[in-house]
Amino acid sequence: MKLSFRLLAFLWIPILLLSCSGEDDYYYPSVKQEFLTAASGSDGRLQTVITDEGETYNVAQDATNTSIGSNSTVRIVSNYGFVDPNDKKAGIKLYNLLKSVSPAPLPPSGFKDGVKTDPANVLSTWMGVDYLNIILEIKVQDGKHYFHFIEDNVKDSAGGLREVDLTLYHDANGDVQAYTKRAYLSIPLRQYAVEGVKKISVHFSLNTYASGIKICTFDYIPH
Repeated sequence: MKLSFRLLAFLWIPILLLSCSGEDDYYYPSVKQEFLTAASGSDGRLQTVITDEGETYNVAQDATNTSIGSNSTVRIVSNYGFVDPNDKKAGIKLYNLLKSVSPAPLPPSGFKDGVKTDPANVLSTWMGVDYLNIILEIKVQDGKHYFHFIEDNVKDSAGGLREVDLTLYHDANGDVQAYTKRAYLSIPLRQYAVEGVKKISVHFSLNTYASGIKICTFDYIPH
């Protein structure tokens, strides 16, 4: 597997947190599920996260015991909650997480085996801080699916406008379309915010199961 340009889609069904009542009442804490940018310390443990609203929180507890490279960042999707809802400075607890598929887009020439655009359906897309977040529904049986992003074109116009055309790379690896699962992806966009660029118009396209090519357009304003 060529991890330099093919990344495995992490498929995850979130845990539903329910409150129960009975003789011994127990109430689960309030938990959010969001895309986050997590940063590690020198020991590789996650120390802080940045939300897509631009808020930074300390990781007080990590039930997943995740470790990445020292002093590095990773894009994740996580169920998390505040250790003390009345004091956000006390930090958060990560209950579970997965690493989203978030490589920097490559031009078609960067895929030595050629580009692949097997179908997928978009469940939702939205802009985060420096990322375009995407939740896909894909049809799977037991094969591994590989995702990346293809940079088809970058065009600069007057007034500081930059247009970026991207396509979903999806290699279903011959898997049977048996049932539906979700894949979580984030496209990093900060690399397009060069000097003089005031707004980036991102045109993201993918091949869908029923209706062919679908194009979504989003405006990214660098900060």
